[in-house]
Amino acid sequence: MSPKNLQDVLDQAGSTVDLLRNSQLGAYIYPVVPAEFTNFRREVIAWRRTAVLFDQTHHMVNLFITGPDALRLLSDTGINSVAKFPVDSAKQFVPVSPEGGVIGDGILFRLGEEELVFVGRAPVANWLTFRATQGYDVELKLDQRSPSRPYGKPVTRDLWRFQIQGPNAWPVIEKVHGGPVEQVRFFRMGHLNVAGEKVRTLRHGMAGAPGLELWGPYETYDKVREAILEAGQEFGLEAAGARAYSCNTLESGWIPSPLPAVYTGEEMRAYREWLPAEGYEATNALAGSFVSDRIEDYYLNPWELGYGSFVKYDHDFVGARRWRRSTRRPSAAR
Repeated sequence: MSPKNLQDVLDQAGSTVDLLRNSQLGAYIYPVVPAEFTNFRREVIAWRRTAVLFDQTHHMVNLFITGPDALRLLSDTGINSVAKFPVDSAKQFVPVSPEGGVIGDGILFRLGEEELVFVGRAPVANWLTFRATQGYDVELKLDQRSPSRPYGKPVTRDLWRFQIQGPNAWPVIEKVHGGPVEQVRFFRMGHLNVAGEKVRTLRHGMAGAPGLELWGPYETYDKVREAILEAGQEFGLEAAGARAYSCNTLESGWIPSPLPAVYTGEEMRAYREWLPAEGYEATNALAGSFVSDRIEDYYLNPWELGYGSFVKYDHDFVGARRWRRSTRRPSAAR
């Protein structure tokens, strides 16, 4: 019988470790964006010495969360505190399982009092979507990553998403805008004028220099991209391909994709029965030199990923009981 959900897949496989280590998924490749526009070396050097335009449009999901319980859903689900989370700011969001294993992470943008968007990989978006069914007055809208859309149809998204980064990023930004742009605090949001479009921005920074992440309606993708590239020519701006983009994430210490800690535990059974049989969690791949028969040995807790400072006990969240009574950092999630 064909499996109907993730739990069926696991039951039929017998060994979750064997299932994931024998996945046919292959190495991860950033979708749609070319590997190189000029060449890898030139694009990486530009990120460190001049400026680059990163295209983040295609490889992450956008999960829009609106309604009176939007903030409560996120507070109940994430290790992060939302006690100080003003409108027009963002934070790295990390949910964990009831046993304390990290499910994933991403960036959470607060666009309005009852309007937020999570930007990141599928496991967190899936978990939030499931959690939202547990008595929260919210509406969700998923803007699916480009490779997960129907095959054979033109690539489209609700939003495009770019980053202008590097030592010369701010001169590029101000030329694009047509005048001075306030350097607001890190992870605070604002607006930018680009080719007649008013787009949203997030104060970011890589390579030790201030930069911006910016986004807007997908139908303005070409116009905005061309305007940025044209404005950046005199400052050495390069369009960065997928190879250079993946290089900068490693150098900056970003955690690419921890195994979501969802494959075990009776409290997570309902979630596994809700997840599809062909989804991310069922087709994910394990690799590397570490091999164990126990899938739990692949789980990681926030401290092991350097996210321990995010854990705040000013709210009750899924997984809080794992550490609340302990005065020391856990050595493992298992």
